Amino acid sequence: MQSIKDFLKKHREIVTYLIFGVLTTFVGWGVYFAVLWIWKGAFSLPVDDTASQTYLVGYTVAQVVQWIAAVLFAFFTNRKWVFTDADKSASVYIQLGKFALGRVATFFVDYFVTIFVALGLAALLPSLASVLFLGKEWNLCEIGAKVLAAVIVIIANYIFSKTFVFKKK
Repeated sequence: MQSIKDFLKKHREIVTYLIFGVLTTFVGWGVYFAVLWIWKGAFSLPVDDTASQTYLVGYTVAQVVQWIAAVLFAFFTNRKWVFTDADKSASVYIQLGKFALGRVATFFVDYFVTIFVALGLAALLPSLASVLFLGKEWNLCEIGAKVLAAVIVIIANYIFSKTFVFKKK
């Protein structure tokens, strides 16, 4: 039987990628929900608003700011601690460019999965549209959509990073 230590040693790259992927996701979510919360407060939007023009502009701003924060965090953690077998002679700038390009693709996946799933869930399950969460109201459909999008994005980003950005020499 394989010990936990042997398992972690054998699958170090995937385990560390998942750890930093989760941390990246939390960094992104923190930025996303903070920006969206500030936006909704600034424009007095109801918590269950996912369709107004003002919401969609704020949603887009939150997604872009989230993306920038998450990409920078993920690139430097992946380069230093995850893909340690990658070619060290590769230019940081070229790697960052490739990394950002891959993240642009998954940005659109995140953007559209979140908005369409949130709108779809809100239409199908209006009772879940808002809940009381830690003293603040949140849109549960939107949170569920972000979770689904995160799973898809983490898998796609690993494949892209492993294949195109942090290649072995």
